[in-house]
Amino acid sequence: MPYQYKKTAYELVKEAAYNLGKNGKSFHYSDVINYIRTRYPDCPFKDGTIKAHLKGLSKNVESSKRNLPSLYKRAFLIYLGNGRFKLADDSEPIEVSSEDRVNPEEIAKEVMEKHFGVKLEKKKLNIFGKYKEFDLVNVEDAIVGDVKCYNFKGIPAAEFSAISEYIWLMEKLEQSSGRKWRKFIVGLGNKEIFEKYVKNYNPWLGDVEIYFIDEEKNLEILRSPTLGL
Repeated sequence: MPYQYKKTAYELVKEAAYNLGKNGKSFHYSDVINYIRTRYPDCPFKDGTIKAHLKGLSKNVESSKRNLPSLYKRAFLIYLGNGRFKLADDSEPIEVSSEDRVNPEEIAKEVMEKHFGVKLEKKKLNIFGKYKEFDLVNVEDAIVGDVKCYNFKGIPAAEFSAISEYIWLMEKLEQSSGRKWRKFIVGLGNKEIFEKYVKNYNPWLGDVEIYFIDEEKNLEILRSPTLGL
């Protein structure tokens, strides 16, 4: 059936959820996306928008109160973890989703240690006599990185500034220590912020690597000069 921009993303997600979640069944966000794409093939909303609505409409995702308040006040879902949801039963107690208790730095540490094959730790490093703390460091192998988790949806000027500050500090670390470091930023949250950063500042980033970790802990390389990215 033609979509013709008649239904909002909220209305599409609600329709899909109530059909997929009948009789207490749980469903994955990919099921919702498939439902919408199949029935409304000309739907203009991106997969990320649909996923954001699912989280925003989950009663037990505490961060949605802050980041997606207009959706949260209409919440009718329960987030079960690992991308799965179910319709909320108002008679059952609501527990805050475990994802809101997880430290993004812990996730990044786990994923990046696996990627680099070395141990990483939070550590203060001497930069021309002043110490600056970085989230993911291995001094022996000269690896230094920092974790940034942003969910902001507008123009990310402050976020860009924070990322640039840490890249600048990593470059100063090389100058101060007199040795070459493998430098990286790893992002979580709103992937678009990190994609835009790479696009806007790529010519000035030198050999800095930029990574992104999604909600399923999948690692994506957004920028890697050694790999031609």
